Amino acid sequence: MATDPDSAADTVIIFENDPKQAAAYQELFGSRGYRAETALPTDDVQALCERLKPSLILFDMQIWEADTAYVFGVVLAAIGFPRPVIIALCTLPHQVRRAKRFGADAIWIRGVDDATGLPQLASDLLERRRAGELKPRIPSTPL
Repeated sequence: MATDPDSAADTVIIFENDPKQAAAYQELFGSRGYRAETALPTDDVQALCERLKPSLILFDMQIWEADTAYVFGVVLAAIGFPRPVIIALCTLPHQVRRAKRFGADAIWIRGVDDATGLPQLASDLLERRRAGELKPRIPSTPL
């Protein structure tokens, strides 16, 4: 998907290793006015964030833990771009624990929470961050 980093829409980067899921999230957020871009931990995460300056990161916690730590480390350091809101997509309890340890701002439980509500959660979190009510979380584990 071609994107213009200077447009007014909030950008979401979707880290999802299942291509069908990634496309579904991209379509869901795109239909709600977001500029949605998919990525993998193998991409140059730093360059991608500097170029797109995402407001939001949607991250699949099923991705291998070392790759997850790498992406969270780059995003939380936020060097060259503002710190985005991070929503962790989880299925299993250990993924929820890891998302909390790594500093995710919110957790979305797949299979329980209806995905159509995800853009509203994102919007609410972004509004709270801009109002100064949602402070960036600090990881409780080294990244």
